[in-house]
Amino acid sequence: MIASVRTTKARLSELLERAAAGEEVVITSDGRPKAKLVGIPPVRVRYRVNRRLLAVATRKAGTPAEKLVRQDRDGRD
Repeated sequence: MIASVRTTKARLSELLERAAAGEEVVITSDGRPKAKLVGIPPVRVRYRVNRRLLAVATRKAGTPAEKLVRQDRDGRD
C-alpha cells in the first residue's frame, strides 16, 4: 500500500495494524517514497525458574504462620 504523509497522519493506527498483519506501507512525500512501515515478528520471552534460588528461599522462610498465630494467641492471656 502507498500512503501520503497526510493520509498517514490521519490513519496511523490503521496503517500500523496493517503493517503488523504483514502488509508493507510505503509513505510518500511530494509523490516520492520516503519511508516504509513493516511489521516486526513478536518476541517470545521464555520464563525460567531458578530452582536453586527457590530452594534457598524456602529453607530461609523462618517461623511458620501457625506457630506465629499460636504465639500471638498465647500472648494475649
